[in-house]
Amino acid sequence: MAALTAKVTDADREFIAKRLNLNEKKLFYGMNLPDQHHALNVAYTAIELAKNYPTVDKEILVRCALLHDVGKQRGDVSTWDKIITVIAHKIFPAKAKAWGRPGRGSKVSNLRHAVYLYFHHPMRSAEMLLAIGTEQKIADIIRLHHTAPLDDDSLELIILRQADDLH
Repeated sequence: MAALTAKVTDADREFIAKRLNLNEKKLFYGMNLPDQHHALNVAYTAIELAKNYPTVDKEILVRCALLHDVGKQRGDVSTWDKIITVIAHKIFPAKAKAWGRPGRGSKVSNLRHAVYLYFHHPMRSAEMLLAIGTEQKIADIIRLHHTAPLDDDSLELIILRQADDLH
């Protein structure tokens, strides 16, 4: 339902414009509207969570939140393939991950591509961001946002994961 009602307001666009450079904005707006809406919700939640951590770099955190899913670009995955992928992940995650392959074409190839992106979008996001000159620290946090927590994770990564999990 949230995907059907997702929107980006003028205030959201102003929020984005203040935090992302031109190339990052292109990647952000290259996501479909529900993913843009999700990223904004993650960013706003991250700001609230960060209030409990005075040492967090809020600028890095918010940029990571806005950019964490840019590896999911509009047109990469159909709505039905995304739905099937989420169900497959819930039922048999390891098999689903192994079955996914990059590359579009046939209906089966498109579904395998959707599964691949579901599991590998953090790496793809990081690579896309590095290719446009985004700082390594931001790319590293985004690359790790779906990995298991480690003792030496940055505060920005910890908060990004928490905010993403809430949405």
